[in-house]
Amino acid sequence: MNEAENWIRQQLILMYDEREATSLASMVMENVTGLTRIDRLTKKDEPLVVQQLHHLTEVVQRLGQHEPIQYVLGECFFHGLKLYVNNHVLIPRPETEELVEWIINDVKTSGKNVFQRKEGEADETTQLKILDVGTGSGCIALALKKAMPKAEVWGCDVSDEALNVARRNGAQLDIRVDFQGINFLDESQQRSLPTVDIIVSNPPYVPEKDKATMRPNVLAHEPHTALFVPDDDALIFYKTLALFGHKRLYENGCIYIEISENAAKETVRIFKEAGYNNVEIKKDMQGKDRMIKAHLKAHPDLPGKKAI
Repeated sequence: MNEAENWIRQQLILMYDEREATSLASMVMENVTGLTRIDRLTKKDEPLVVQQLHHLTEVVQRLGQHEPIQYVLGECFFHGLKLYVNNHVLIPRPETEELVEWIINDVKTSGKNVFQRKEGEADETTQLKILDVGTGSGCIALALKKAMPKAEVWGCDVSDEALNVARRNGAQLDIRVDFQGINFLDESQQRSLPTVDIIVSNPPYVPEKDKATMRPNVLAHEPHTALFVPDDDALIFYKTLALFGHKRLYENGCIYIEISENAAKETVRIFKEAGYNNVEIKKDMQGKDRMIKAHLKAHPDLPGKKAI
């Protein structure tokens, strides 16, 4: 087993620096054997079986083509959840975990009783309602529902393949989220979506012209529909979200979004001009403008329910 891990590392050093090659080799071995690093140390002299060797060889070949390891292994971790991923969904990023934490902390501050459910207690559908727009793998929606089991959570996406991944994750994790297939940019299709307290989204925001600056492994393997927007309307999803909030947010509801660090001021302007107040920018751990929260005061067309 130790010999196999050394072989993987030597193969990957040809394409990655030594530290990354060592980390990747450990991840591959854990996936192939199902054993943690400590467990593997206790069994370092045990050989791999033929099936494991075949799997290992295939994994190394795919990594050699710079395919992201999350796709190669078919898994990634997000906010404590082990998720299935493939190239029909974006690989969840750490900054998106920060967006999830922002929402959870705000709900905790609001005092809403959504964090614990007694054994055998049915889902509460009046406590808190959340919609994740452009759900992809379902990572945001599932993490929020896991943290707040009494909340009612929906996720929507235009991609049937992405929805298959999200539903698979929900089933494997036994987390109940209602995933719906719609084109969010089509106003007529928005009518099937619920009225909620919180809208959250990590929408596409990379202009097509920026493809040339993208890392090759991202450009070659991650879904372009989840990444890119037209050069002449790069903020189209934020404009649509701002208008949608007026139709589908309860009184005092909020929108939480992930943004491009290069378009923070423009995105804030969209929500302020759309009538939102307390529009707040939040930096990620790297100090980049990465998230916005936009609060919408009461308006006459929606039910009078106090959100956060």
